[in-house]
Formats: sequence, structure tokens, C-alpha cells
Amino acid sequence: MVALTTVAGSVAAAAGALLVAWPIAIWWEVRKLEKPKYVVTRTLKTRQTPFFGTTAEIRSYAPFLTAEVTLEGCDMNKAMGSGFRQVAGFIFGKNKAVDREGAEKVSMTSPVAMEVVHNEKIGMTAPVMSQQDGGGVYKVAFTMPSKYTKDTLPRPDNPNVKIIEVPSRTMAVLTWNGGVPREETTASKTQELRALLAAAGVKSTGSVHVWGYHPPWALPIQRINEILLEVESK
Repeated sequence: MVALTTVAGSVAAAAGALLVAWPIAIWWEVRKLEKPKYVVTRTLKTRQTPFFGTTAEIRSYAPFLTAEVTLEGCDMNKAMGSGFRQVAGFIFGKNKAVDREGAEKVSMTSPVAMEVVHNEKIGMTAPVMSQQDGGGVYKVAFTMPSKYTKDTLPRPDNPNVKIIEVPSRTMAVLTWNGGVPREETTASKTQELRALLAAAGVKSTGSVHVWGYHPPWALPIQRINEILLEVESK
């Protein structure tokens, strides 16, 4: 009986240590990843407590490269899954190096980005509906490491993967901690950001962008998600 108690205690201690170490390891790995460079030009909202609520600000982003795929006729979740696999395949070796024979592994960066080109529920201003229409158009992209130019980046084997030069632009950004964004959450957070912009007298243009900085298995309280809308620069 004593032996069983000792084993149970050891298992519980190991499980507790893992619960502590796992989030720290994820935080450290994400922290090391290269991210798009920006300067905050205006704060629209600050959260009252860490990890809860939302923050909103306007950022001026420097130009960067992305590898992206466009997906049509599916819902947001399926688009993210398929797009992620295709772009991940490119950076993990399904490509042709420019300066030598064979493939080249491209370093992972953060965030994984989705542009909602068309989705009636996310673009709407009426209350959010839970039913998915399955007819959206999305672009899923990874930011490429800044050491590359379009000429030096490996060439994708997959013809669906396109290399895009994103120019400098001004973006309004709403940030929150939570699970992987679904259509309903994306729609409600987009409405929140648009309301903040309207109150500040700032006009937005273009599509809704959804950025996620952490892997799906990160704890919801740890995951950083963002909604971005391009705004007129002044």
C-alpha cells in the first residue's frame, strides 16, 4: 500500500511538472520566432487585466514576404487546415533551392496568417450566425524570414503556393488571448475592432486578416490571436 501511494505521488508530481513546463516551452519557442516588424502609432484600447479582454492599436508595418495559398468553397476551419499543410510543406522541403541542387528548409516564423477574402458572416454587421455557409474564399500565409528576397527564396514545388511581396502598410490590430479563432469569434472580434475605429474616426479598407502566433495545442489563455484591418495612413 505504501509503495502504491509512493508511485501515485511520483506520477502526480511528474504530471504537475509537465503542466508547468509545457506552457513555458511553448512560450519560449514562439518568442524566438521571427515576426513582422512594426511600430505602434496609436493606441485605441488597453486591457484591464493580463490575459483577459482585448487590446487595440494602429501599427505601421515594414514590407515582408509571404508564402500563401488561396482556398475557395470551404469553411474557415478547413481552409486553415489545408492552407497550413500546403505552406508548411513548402518551408519543410517541398521546394527547389535557388543557389544549389535540391531543396532548402526555410525557418518557421510567426504568425500564421489568414486573409478572409470573402465570408458573408465575417463581413456582416448584423448579429453573428453560428451556421457555416461553406462558401468562403481565404488566403493562408506564412511570413518568410527577412534574410530572403523574392529572388533568393526557394521555389515552391506546389503550384498553389505563391510568393507574395507585401508592401509597407498601416493596420489596425485587435489582440486577445483564446482558443483557435472560429468564424463566430472572428466575426465578433472584427465587429469590435470596427466599432473602435469608428469611434476614433479611422476608416478601414480591404479584407479581414486573422493572425495566430501559437500552435493549436497551446493553452487558450496562452494563445495570442489578432484581427487586422488595413487603415488609411496619415
